[in-house]
Amino acid sequence: MKTNWIKQKLKSMGVTQEQLAQAIGRDRAVVSRILQGRQPLRLDWAGAFARILQMSPEEFLRQSGAGSERTDAYPNAQKTRIIVGISGATGVIYGIRLLEILADLGIETHLVISRPGMITIAEETDYTLPQITGKAFRHYRIGDIAAPIASGSYRTLGMIVAPCSVRTMAEIATGVTSNLLTRAADVVLKERRRLVLMVRETPLHTGHLRTMTQLSEMGAIIAPPMPAFYTRPAGLADMVEHNLGRILDLFDLEIPALPRWGET
Repeated sequence: MKTNWIKQKLKSMGVTQEQLAQAIGRDRAVVSRILQGRQPLRLDWAGAFARILQMSPEEFLRQSGAGSERTDAYPNAQKTRIIVGISGATGVIYGIRLLEILADLGIETHLVISRPGMITIAEETDYTLPQITGKAFRHYRIGDIAAPIASGSYRTLGMIVAPCSVRTMAEIATGVTSNLLTRAADVVLKERRRLVLMVRETPLHTGHLRTMTQLSEMGAIIAPPMPAFYTRPAGLADMVEHNLGRILDLFDLEIPALPRWGET
């Protein structure tokens, strides 16, 4: 990787290492190691670098020479893309942690957050929006209907909406989509790819249940985040991790050391 080119570009734009660290959600030491060539540049971090340098991720990878490292550092990146949607239901930590796990697994993530989702992020977490989008390989504005993920010709492994509000669920069920999140989900369904909806609502009335049935008949998987206690979780983080591990099982992706019933 051409670390000198990156340093010169940062200097010319007046961008500090602290700003980069905030964008990727890591401390300054991580940025320092990247710029010294001592730590590989992850795909989700490359997206954050590109945004700060006001260029596309593809252009940044080409100019910096980081693109040549993608196959070794991210063996799955050339084969699989997963769309991650974060809607306005409670439980946005599921979507945030999912981005981190998929990045560690070498999966290219494409993120879209609804406007209510942004409100919930502010209410439930201390993350800034740039910190969250910096965890994705690429992110899109909710109104960007011309985005690649709005087309079936843009190949992906599927989509996970984490969390999924009942409003988002209902819109996907009707096929009358009003934003990029629900349009992307509709595309995944029509292309017969895997759509997983982590619906967050309780109790459920008959209309909710009928909508879930309709979506299941259309090919979606309804997977409300349900904690498992046989793993003896030490706290919420363990519950979130196990829920997401079970979700990723649906894509034949595995979190290392995930506790499983009947396995040591």
